[in-house]
Amino acid sequence: MANRLLKNDQTTKDITVDLKVILNQIVEMARPVSYFAAVMGLALISIAIAGVYFQLFAAPPEEPISGRFADYPMLEASFISGLYALTGIGAILFPFSLANRESFVVKIMGAFWTITGILFTLFGALNYFTHIGLIINTQ
Repeated sequence: MANRLLKNDQTTKDITVDLKVILNQIVEMARPVSYFAAVMGLALISIAIAGVYFQLFAAPPEEPISGRFADYPMLEASFISGLYALTGIGAILFPFSLANRESFVVKIMGAFWTITGILFTLFGALNYFTHIGLIINTQ
């Protein structure tokens, strides 16, 4: 039965039309939130600037992995601040990407969010290990 439905061209056309309608509705629902996301993108860029200016995000020497770079506080500050800045730029581009979903802006935003998402995830996993090591090494 399912194979007959999949082979039916009319059913495929109906599904394609329904998906386009649903996607358009999702875009319209996301539009008001996208303006808030853009403003939060400005906040992320501010955090990135503060991270470099005040050398935030530097690890103490007691941390097992990040602590090896404790003598170079700008290294970790630049890395984390770069992640915040790229995420912020993607958030600022979000409302523009909703205007034309096939524009170059969508590709830039998607690339920024993909790269920073992967790096934040990996750094977050690393943080669990290093923070546990920090607790062990300071007791």
